[in-house]
Amino acid sequence: MNRALLVDIGGTNMRYALANYSDDDLSDINKIPFDHEKFENFIEEIIDTNEVDTLIISIAGPKINNTITMTNRAYTFDADNIKKKFNLKECVLLNDWEAIAHSYDFIFNDISYIKSGSKFNDVKLFLGPGTGLGAAISVGNKIVLPTEIGNTNNSNSFLQRNYNLKNNEDLILEDLVSGSAISKIYQSKTNLKLTSEEIYKKYIDKDDNAIEVIEGFIKALGETLSDLALTFIPGDGILLAGSLIRSIYSSINKDEFNEVFIGKKNDVHKEMLGMISIGVITKEKTPLYGNFSLFKKLN
Repeated sequence: MNRALLVDIGGTNMRYALANYSDDDLSDINKIPFDHEKFENFIEEIIDTNEVDTLIISIAGPKINNTITMTNRAYTFDADNIKKKFNLKECVLLNDWEAIAHSYDFIFNDISYIKSGSKFNDVKLFLGPGTGLGAAISVGNKIVLPTEIGNTNNSNSFLQRNYNLKNNEDLILEDLVSGSAISKIYQSKTNLKLTSEEIYKKYIDKDDNAIEVIEGFIKALGETLSDLALTFIPGDGILLAGSLIRSIYSSINKDEFNEVFIGKKNDVHKEMLGMISIGVITKEKTPLYGNFSLFKKLN
């Protein structure tokens, strides 16, 4: 496998880049609107004109066998069909957070820490509150396990109190810990429909409702990470990614966040949580870098 087309598909746009195995970094990353009706024609043209033999695509959605159905539209990618149709040596589909977990070799110098730690195993937890809530686990930077944590609801009654909301048993985790959650909860309090970025600006400007929502989000995030840390035991740290957390990171009170993260656990678990680092990935386009990293691993 000598040359790859790397593609990361979001709800509205997609990014893509060409890469050779010998490359040390990605260059000429492109961003265009995603049109599922024209997608196969688009990749066929690039494959034919650039001697591509490997296609790696990251997509938001659970991977079942060798297919991924997008979470925001009725379109399914089938790796086996794509590989056969375009006569490729390899076609790999990755959940978007599976891709981000593969990106570590290219992002480890671009991490700002909320909390330092002391490594005690090879497990990392990658998590990002964006449109939804994505998460994946990596073991030794080789084995990657995607999750659908954002669609669970076990802790939601507990988390809703951070926003002074009435208990709603129908909410899932990403309804309380995501950029979309910030928008919807702010709207429920004000009847104003704003993006999470606009609400964060209001938070900076000392808007009372924005303060309640953003501070509630930060606390809910810390409590969620604490539960996930006890679930997956990420002794090699927790890494947060996405534009929302990159923006909000500067407003997080580290001491208060660490206090929420460790919580009122027993002494053994407090000691373990105290050893787990929490960092924010400051590098952008991490799914593409994850695709690039996997391409190198495949070779």
